[in-house]
Amino acid sequence: MKRKFNHPEPSASELTGPRYWRSLDDLSETPGFKAQVEREFPEGAANMEGVDRRRFFKLMAASFALGGVGLAAGCRRPESHIRPFGKSVENSIPGLPLYFATAFPLRRHAIPLLAETHEGRPTKLEGNPTYAPYGGATSTQAQASVLDLYDPDRASTSTIKGAAVTAAAVQDLLAAINRAASANQGEGLAFLAGQSSSPTRAKLVAQIKKSFPKAVWAEYEPVQDEAPAAAARAAFGQDVKPLYAFDKAARVVSIDSDFLCGEAGSTGYMRAFAKARKVVNKDDEMNRLYAVESNFTLVGTMADHRLRLASSHMLAFAAALAGKITGDAAFGELAAGLEFKDQDKWLSACAADLLAHKGKSIVVAGSHLPAQVHAIVHAINLALGNVGQTVSYVEIPAESAATIGELAAAIKAGSVKTLVILGGNPAYDAPADLDFARLLGSVEQVVRYGYYVDETSLLSGAHIAAAHYLESWGDARTADGTIVPVQPMILPLFGGLTEIEVLARIAGSETTDPYTLVYNTVTALAGGNADEAFRKFLHDGLLAGSAYPAAKVGLSPATFGALLAEAPKVETLSKDNLEVRFTFDHKIDDGRFANNGWLQECPDPITKITWDNAILVSPRLGKELGIDPAGSLIQVARKNLSKFEGGAEIAFIGEVTVNGVTVRGPMHIQPGLANYTIVLPLGYGRTVSGRVGKGVGHNFYPARTSTSLAYATGATIKVTGETYKLANTQEHWSMEGRDLVREANLEEYKDQPGFAAAMGLESHSPAIYGDMTAEEFSKLPREERAKITAERAVALPRGGSLYKTPEFDGVHQWGMSIDLNTCV
Repeated sequence: MKRKFNHPEPSASELTGPRYWRSLDDLSETPGFKAQVEREFPEGAANMEGVDRRRFFKLMAASFALGGVGLAAGCRRPESHIRPFGKSVENSIPGLPLYFATAFPLRRHAIPLLAETHEGRPTKLEGNPTYAPYGGATSTQAQASVLDLYDPDRASTSTIKGAAVTAAAVQDLLAAINRAASANQGEGLAFLAGQSSSPTRAKLVAQIKKSFPKAVWAEYEPVQDEAPAAAARAAFGQDVKPLYAFDKAARVVSIDSDFLCGEAGSTGYMRAFAKARKVVNKDDEMNRLYAVESNFTLVGTMADHRLRLASSHMLAFAAALAGKITGDAAFGELAAGLEFKDQDKWLSACAADLLAHKGKSIVVAGSHLPAQVHAIVHAINLALGNVGQTVSYVEIPAESAATIGELAAAIKAGSVKTLVILGGNPAYDAPADLDFARLLGSVEQVVRYGYYVDETSLLSGAHIAAAHYLESWGDARTADGTIVPVQPMILPLFGGLTEIEVLARIAGSETTDPYTLVYNTVTALAGGNADEAFRKFLHDGLLAGSAYPAAKVGLSPATFGALLAEAPKVETLSKDNLEVRFTFDHKIDDGRFANNGWLQECPDPITKITWDNAILVSPRLGKELGIDPAGSLIQVARKNLSKFEGGAEIAFIGEVTVNGVTVRGPMHIQPGLANYTIVLPLGYGRTVSGRVGKGVGHNFYPARTSTSLAYATGATIKVTGETYKLANTQEHWSMEGRDLVREANLEEYKDQPGFAAAMGLESHSPAIYGDMTAEEFSKLPREERAKITAERAVALPRGGSLYKTPEFDGVHQWGMSIDLNTCV
């Protein structure tokens, strides 16, 4: 028999405070939403369109099975195979885990980790607390990366012209590339690699450039997560990058930056920001956050003052803010055309707040924004006296790699005969105007080093299987430059190679063993006793004192002015002239983690969509298109079609045309977007992937060009009237009136600092202390504590609210008052 809850009447503050809603259908109380929430277990909730959860767990079982078979179990060490594994293994006790320090590398930064191993197999990853800035925290991708190690769809063998080859054949191939390049100084040889922070790789790249001066070394990443070095070079005339101390900032202005999730170093930034936001007592001052953004990000959810503004208008906004702070009229010219509600009031209040907190504020810009925006932000932080207080700069190596555009030009000119692709997937994610997939067909020899057989692998003559980072010896740097080890937990399951091993063989290095390469790099930097230093490096998980050196900066008027002279003008946006914002996915990044089922299953933190992506539009644009809850089309459709049918969102298919290309996908109305900004999350729509990622979601990369990697204007959108099911957890699981969100304004908090404990129906487990504090309860005799605990466990049906306990119809406390003879 289902219980009927008679909840207490809401308080005055609950009636007058903000109303929280889960979706626009909840806010509009559409018939479909009402019908959905009335069913505790909706029919079909166990399935998603195209993805059955039972099939999902079968995939997971296959991964776990791969991890459990006897594939070279045991942690790989330099002195491998010195004794049979059947005898006692050093430090190994069956049933007890061992922990090793390693790191999760991603582009130009890495997250220090502690890997838990059982009988020589890594099973769990956590942050390494030795690295203080992150405090033992990790990212979603780092946590889930252990699953990729046991992925049955990973490349298990190397191939040449589609036929599997031995490790000796791969070595012969790399040696042949070396001989050919040595004969002509590398003429006709080109490399395309992803970004890396590895000091060992940097040494090998320098060796290749020296040995093969005519070779091309290019780097490409589909997404950017660090401020462009060109901005700092123009502002200061130096190769530096900014680091932010959010724990010291009383005021923060974020200009289209998701520094809590989407930027390099965000793992540490979110901890530092939370520290400054935490209020321990009523006399503490909480930091204040101003967020200006086109998309709705985690930073926007935390903002005290939030402004919706198109990404293409961020340059004008930054200039207008700089003009208010510095009084320099030159910035006013760059801000011409900027227009939003209460513009002067908003800018004046923000600037005044920053000026009142000189040396205790931070202005930060999104890494995807043009160099001009970052240069202006550098100037603002200098003007506010933040540099040296909340903002610091460190020296970084100068960028010397060619761009993918320059490489494409070389291929078109016929000067590239052999192309070595190290990681990445340019056939899938390169700018559409380069037509890189077609260009690969014009290169005589394409050698691909990759973890999966993917879109690029199919167009390559040879594929070299890559080792997982948990199988590899390597090194990397954190966001502040601290060198961390990439240490293997297990022998390569399929004999894959590491990137530095491939480079060493092509370079003709005397040493090609990855362990020795890393050992030589680290011990040379550490100094002292080499063996002792390297053991400490592996034990601690970092090389102390190896962070990038601090730099003193000063504005360079000539280069700064030259950069701003190239700034684009503000373009007026409308329904017929939309802005498209390209973002990487919170879960699968740029698509490299598309075959990870754990990540696919995670809901997006904002949209709550799983296993898919969608065209995100604002409620304003949705209304003009007739697809929001207030529009006519959706009202007609939802008379007979619930938007959340069986746990799936019924979305309309839209067609977005930009840069002369049309892409299709389901449309999801996302509150918080700039009125005329469409957001297209990247990384989905893979045509060649493992069984998890193939065919999941929609590919929006074809809409990007070399000049519009982050956003583009001039787009239009068309609603087709077709519908599509999205797996969306936004409206799952009603909390039955329990107030998980508890809030008070400043005056209420000062009057009653413990307000959070005195509100919220059944928001906690049963309170074992009653009205006493934990300290008061702990001072009672043991017998008395046990008596109180037992009484409360019986007296409270469930929940731990300080409200009056609800009374239930048909149920008295935990005893049943139902006549069981009447039950069927």
